[in-house]
Amino acid sequence: MPMRLRCSLALVTCLLAPATLLAQEPPAAPPLSPDSFENYAEFTVRGTAFAEGSDEARFMRYRDLRNGGTLDVLRMTKASDSKWFNVQADHVGYRDQRFYGALNDYGKLKVSFEYNQIPLFFSDTTRTLYSPTSPPSGTLRIDDGIQSGIQNGTTTIGAASSLAQPFDLRLKRSITDVRASYNVTPDMDVSFLYRSTAKTGNQPWAGTFGFSNAVELPGPVDTHTNEIGAALEWGNQRGSARVGYDGSFFRNNVDPLVWDNPLRITDSPTAGPFQGRMSLWPDSNLNAVNVSGSLNLPSRSRATAYVSVGNWTQNDILIPFTINTALPAIPLDRATAEAEAHVTSMNYTFTSRPSNSLWVSARFWTYDFDNRTPLFHVNQTVTYDTNVSTFPPGTTSPYTLDCKAFDAEVSYTPWKSSAFRAGYTRSDINQTFRYVDSTGENVLRLSWDTSRLDWLTLRAVYEHSKRTGSGFDDQVLDDIGEQDSLRQFDVSDRTANRFSLLMQVTPMASLAFHGTIAAGNEDRPETTPTGANGALEPVFGLLSNDNHSYSLGADYVPRQNVSFGAEYVWERYNTLQKSRQANPGPEFDDPRRDWTTDGADKANTFTASMDLLKLLQKKTDLRATYDYSHAETQYIYGLAPNSTLPPVSQLPPVINTLQRLTADLRYHFTSHFGAGFVYWFDKYSVDDFASGPETLTSLYMPSFLTLGYLSRPYTAHTFSGRFTYYW
Repeated sequence: MPMRLRCSLALVTCLLAPATLLAQEPPAAPPLSPDSFENYAEFTVRGTAFAEGSDEARFMRYRDLRNGGTLDVLRMTKASDSKWFNVQADHVGYRDQRFYGALNDYGKLKVSFEYNQIPLFFSDTTRTLYSPTSPPSGTLRIDDGIQSGIQNGTTTIGAASSLAQPFDLRLKRSITDVRASYNVTPDMDVSFLYRSTAKTGNQPWAGTFGFSNAVELPGPVDTHTNEIGAALEWGNQRGSARVGYDGSFFRNNVDPLVWDNPLRITDSPTAGPFQGRMSLWPDSNLNAVNVSGSLNLPSRSRATAYVSVGNWTQNDILIPFTINTALPAIPLDRATAEAEAHVTSMNYTFTSRPSNSLWVSARFWTYDFDNRTPLFHVNQTVTYDTNVSTFPPGTTSPYTLDCKAFDAEVSYTPWKSSAFRAGYTRSDINQTFRYVDSTGENVLRLSWDTSRLDWLTLRAVYEHSKRTGSGFDDQVLDDIGEQDSLRQFDVSDRTANRFSLLMQVTPMASLAFHGTIAAGNEDRPETTPTGANGALEPVFGLLSNDNHSYSLGADYVPRQNVSFGAEYVWERYNTLQKSRQANPGPEFDDPRRDWTTDGADKANTFTASMDLLKLLQKKTDLRATYDYSHAETQYIYGLAPNSTLPPVSQLPPVINTLQRLTADLRYHFTSHFGAGFVYWFDKYSVDDFASGPETLTSLYMPSFLTLGYLSRPYTAHTFSGRFTYYW
């Protein structure tokens, strides 16, 4: 018998034995229900059996479901007329454990503390030639004998990859959150916040020495972010005011990252270095002060304002242009980043309800990222640690951003059961270091809500938006050898429409149906005037993005403590992109080398649930849910009618299917003690041509050394027994 099932079967036996004894002589009905208690502790013993070849890491992903027992849930509350105290704990002793405590001394002091761990389990089948370090280190080494053998030709990287050692690829995020608020006077509070977020472990990372030698690395992560906030708040019936400070301080203990080149043991000016180097996330500081307030006005009106001014700094040591000692050293303009930016944000709102049938609001907000970093002068640069070349711009281009937006909305309710709403938004973005200097967008929103019929509720929403850009700099594209008509999806001209309809039908008090219909599209210009004569040329990039979705569900509640529910959702997303495969020269402007990508994503989701509570002498609760999701992604490549490109080999679709069934049975022996049994069935199947085990059959693929991080299926049966004590 598998070891994973022994604890579960033994637990089931323990649960059934007392139930049999109690059945011989039914106890008297308890005077109190477990629902009457706010305090309880739940102890759980869990075991999981996996089908052969299952991806256990993907099954867990953001949770820790190792076999064993734990204090799974603790809830304890103590309250009086003057104080309230609460303690919580979840999954104690595991990687996803959580602790929480709060105290509220009414009218005086509020304090809370929370510690929360969030694991991220990538893979338990990854392997690497690099020696892992614990704690994570910024230096990843390969045995010198392997590097020497590959460089000298006595072995190959394919043969050496068989020496890779297995390891678990995982991360963990630990969050500590402390909050406090003290009531100085009846109208004034002082508040404080401290949050610490630590991330440790490894994640998939990429290093490259050129297209012929790419490496997937167990990227080390060891970062810490401390956030501090303090505020003084005042308020009464007329309004409120607040003055606050916010600070955020990020520290990275792994920087820079240095990793061995698996193909070399010595530096070469042409074949490359024996190691690579890159800078990771730099240490940074943010300090900001903010002032906000609100004022209650006549005619049920209210005005609010918020202003924040901050300073962001980063002064990490700059790494040299190359780690290759066989290349000449290029002097740096300065030793540290000296990066600085002033950040200013403002938000002003006004809302009013002059009559019961009319409601209006207006909002204006700005965000200004003023980059004060000095220019960094660069005359030469190094690509792939093998080639020294000139850098035509000569300096860096600091990125700046200035956003402004205005929003207005009005709602009119001529009848008690119907409302009409209209809204308008205008946003403008000015930026540097982008191909488009500025973009402006107009958005119109219309909606209608009605429930004039007792059994029918409807809501219809329509949204139309148009975005245009100005100040397009085609010289930037010329400098990097790109097509002048290339556009980026987030700043390109665009017209979008979206419509949605929500409906609920209630033919009887115990039965309700609900459904939605939604459709949207985004269209971008397919041609653009370029050149001195204004001739139209095709635009490259994202041309269109369409989406459609439908849903239908029902809820049935025949009597108290009994309910059934089901819902089906269908979604489809289509995109069209255009590009040109061409090298500099005559073919660069040849439309016969154009090609398109037609992407289609569709998903079907079905959910069902059942609650049967207070059965069998009002002591048994049974809950069951079922979820099914099936998604397919297909990319179809097209060529120009007279294309000079080779014929296309279409790729197969990427298919993901996830099923999950849960059954939760709980029996209350007394008002203070209960026991239960939980069963989970999880099944995930995947067919991914890019990262499936059928494609990545070895750690070494042509020109690419991988970690073996694959897309694999899993089938899992999880059994849990739990004992709950109420007080």
